[in-house]
Amino acid sequence: MYRCILIKKWWLADSFLESFIRRTSCLELTWSGAYSAEALSTLQSGSYDLVFASLPSPEMAVPESILSELRKQQALIISASYPEYLFSGYGLDPLYFLKEPFPPANLQRALEKFKDIAYCRKSA
Repeated sequence: MYRCILIKKWWLADSFLESFIRRTSCLELTWSGAYSAEALSTLQSGSYDLVFASLPSPEMAVPESILSELRKQQALIISASYPEYLFSGYGLDPLYFLKEPFPPANLQRALEKFKDIAYCRKSA
């Protein structure tokens, strides 16, 4: 089972992404919350295998400290309600970008890509 964290746009939002993660048999959601000091601390802990980040609108600022930590992630899946090119200035390199709303099949493809990379890392 892979441990994952989810950084979401709002604390109380129960997103489709969070619901899907909780229903999978291969993911354990160990932390979920908004862009905050707690999110930064969780990112810095390294106690996870995969990071999901649901980006707010491009007009809303994501703290640079969190962006800096997200840039370091080898296993990052991003979702947003806006096209990926609007976030090109963030300098992120996700495994997969999910344009919201997305069908479950797209999330499944993102997880398969993650599993392939995780398997390669274990084999190395």
